[in-house]
Amino acid sequence: MKKPAFERVPEKELMDDVAQATAYANANFEEPHEFFVELLNSYVRNLKHSKLLDIGAGDGDIAIRVAKKFNACSIYGFDGSLPMINLARKKIQENNLSERIHLQHSLIKDGPYKEMGFDGIICNSVLHHINDTKAYWNYIINRAKEKSWFFIMDLARPESISQVESLVTLYAKNESRQLKLDFYNSLLAAYTIEEVKLQLSQSYDGDYEILMVSDRHFIVFSDMFA
Repeated sequence: MKKPAFERVPEKELMDDVAQATAYANANFEEPHEFFVELLNSYVRNLKHSKLLDIGAGDGDIAIRVAKKFNACSIYGFDGSLPMINLARKKIQENNLSERIHLQHSLIKDGPYKEMGFDGIICNSVLHHINDTKAYWNYIINRAKEKSWFFIMDLARPESISQVESLVTLYAKNESRQLKLDFYNSLLAAYTIEEVKLQLSQSYDGDYEILMVSDRHFIVFSDMFA
């Protein structure tokens, strides 16, 4: 991917506004979220009985979809937005998954689940919200146990503002003004693949793969301590 013509524009890290969180939770993310689960199933081995950590669990939709796909796994998640956690807990209860999905209201810097090790760590569309990427990657590595893996999907920053606008028109044309603005800002705040590689070089010395998987998403995944 070519170097973007513009620098990253950081966005607000947390959706702590109730209206914004509700708008996000009510939006239709079925296509990208199902895509995440399909890719997870394709690239990660032995998910069936895994204990997973979901970083930035948001409204719980990814955790719910993963739990339904892999019906013997357990998921521990957290999010820094209390409105999001409240929405997620309601959805988890409605889907009768309260015994398998456990959530905390917490930030990465607080080190949630610090006494636990996980078979796998998943994270969808969180990295572009993060400014302290070293803390993000260090947290992932420290929460992993022997022979763990991570699987992350996020937005990749486009090459130009015109491409940002085109992606918003293509994928958010029927969404609310708030969702259009959120998507636009997220694309501006996203990291490039080269920037993610640099982040990993400073925190992680294991093997990993990073791939563009759509016109706006990349994945990065690894068998961390195999």
